[in-house]
Amino acid sequence: MKNVFCFNVLIIGLLVAIALTMSACMTAKKKAEMAQNKPLVDTYWVLKSVKGEDIPKCIITPNIVFHADGKFTGNLGCNIFYGNYYSGKKKIRMEFEGATKKLCENMKVEKLFLQQLHSEFRQYEIDKDVLILKDKDGEVMRFFAGVKPE
Repeated sequence: MKNVFCFNVLIIGLLVAIALTMSACMTAKKKAEMAQNKPLVDTYWVLKSVKGEDIPKCIITPNIVFHADGKFTGNLGCNIFYGNYYSGKKKIRMEFEGATKKLCENMKVEKLFLQQLHSEFRQYEIDKDVLILKDKDGEVMRFFAGVKPE
């Protein structure tokens, strides 16, 4: 009887150890997946597409940076812009405040980007190094994490 009790305790202990090990592995895997996603804040996000259309190469690549103080700044391709944002749990609200008004050679991408900055974003999604800003109808702009030029 004593041997059966010890055997049952041993089996239960072994099962608990296996379950804890599997749980720790899944948690580590989930943490690794999450660690691969770039953060919204302080990442240099380079514009890739607007409304599903890739943007052409520009001398200065349009970009945006969301700062920890609730402000965003960026470059439209020629002019710089700024504003405020509020975010939490994949939700985002952006308030465009202004931009410089230099006249540049090719303003097509700049005008398109500026027009979309006035959209009412509701959500964002980050998948590794890709940021997607969405409105009520779906994807508006897609960015990738880049390296800020010096």
